Amino acid sequence: MAEIVFGMAVPHSGILGKDPDTWPEDRERDMSDKREMWYKLRPWKFKELAEERKNGGFDKLSSPEERRKRYDRCQVALEKCRQAWADAKIDVAVILGKDQKEIFMDFSPTLAIYTGEEIYNGPPGRSVYAPSTPMTHKAHPELAVHLIESLKKSGFDLTDLFNWPPNTWLNNTNIVPHAYGFITHQIMRDNPPPSVPVLMNCFYPPTQPSMPRCIEFGAALAEAIRSWPKNLRVGVIASGGLTHFVCDQEQDAIFLDLLKRADLDGFAKIDERIYQSGTSELKLYVPILQCMEGTPMTLVEYCPCYRSEAGTGEGMAFMYWASGK
Repeated sequence: MAEIVFGMAVPHSGILGKDPDTWPEDRERDMSDKREMWYKLRPWKFKELAEERKNGGFDKLSSPEERRKRYDRCQVALEKCRQAWADAKIDVAVILGKDQKEIFMDFSPTLAIYTGEEIYNGPPGRSVYAPSTPMTHKAHPELAVHLIESLKKSGFDLTDLFNWPPNTWLNNTNIVPHAYGFITHQIMRDNPPPSVPVLMNCFYPPTQPSMPRCIEFGAALAEAIRSWPKNLRVGVIASGGLTHFVCDQEQDAIFLDLLKRADLDGFAKIDERIYQSGTSELKLYVPILQCMEGTPMTLVEYCPCYRSEAGTGEGMAFMYWASGK
């Protein structure tokens, strides 16, 4: 039977591939009249958010010197995660991520699993997400179909994604969404094992799954992987949050404590309005806890990265679970 021996959760922010001097460019996007940023249970506009958080010291925390220090910390953390991944010697990977209106433009499935043969990455993807030359990686349709069939028995109806829709962010190419490209490029160094992408709609109502439903999904996913009748080592990886696009260290501390203690009830009790915008990607992390049940979490780094006086940015957390087997 398949054995889940490794789990990981890392951010996939574009600023991990940008010179820190350019981070304020995203501040301009934060200031847009069209952008609403979730903080303390409701959406905010930039000006009112800056007023609300004016005593937070974010001018200093987003200074050029601080941006450089925090960028460097994140790069060290990424390298440690790459090494942990390499040490695990995984045969097949299950990668949890989401689409952000890259490939799903006319519909928004709550859960989808890619059952195709191949995964594409490369130009014109940004260098933080893609290599400089086109690459084709093997997917694992056999495991993907097994997961769908097993999850159906557990009460989950999924979308079968057997071809990559055109990526509208990237000139309608068939390149994988950035949540997956980051993992295969940054963590797996463009040499992934056969893998199964699992897509969850974190961002867009009304088809977002609730946190309790995501917890149920995690338990069913772990059972499905372990019931696969192949003697292979499986790694499960999620990419996304913590808090963003408003970085909230207080809320991140709560999340990290719950992750360390694998407190699923604690996650379920948090108001669903916390799980909005990029912070909703925490819903991708809880299945890792069930897949790695009983294995302690290694927190490599937590580094809040700020880009404005309003405290916009992202709480970057890098963590993994290694069974030692």
